[in-house]
Amino acid sequence: MNMKRIIKLYKQMADLTAPECATNCRCPYSCCDRMYCNEARVWAKKKWNVDLSPLYIEGQRLPFMREGGCVVEPHLRPTCTVHTCAINGFGFKPKDPKWTKKYFRLRASMIQEI
Repeated sequence: MNMKRIIKLYKQMADLTAPECATNCRCPYSCCDRMYCNEARVWAKKKWNVDLSPLYIEGQRLPFMREGGCVVEPHLRPTCTVHTCAINGFGFKPKDPKWTKKYFRLRASMIQEI
């Protein structure tokens, strides 16, 4: 496993998916949930030996969410990094085959590295 390559691929995926959640979703960040924060915490420790400490701010409902999205590195939150409502709901991004192709190419590369 090439860890630097995996980290780079997750970053590229996050760069692709984060704008979908932040601007193209009817309700930005609505899929984010404390359950996924807990999954990220467990994954980060188990796979990367990284302790994620919650950063609670008054009024924030999630421990890693800030204005502009999640503050956890993309490779430490794989479920969140690859998620978009379009992929989850349709299996593709409607009216954007180029984006969809890029998404699945990146995802295949990520799987191949693991």
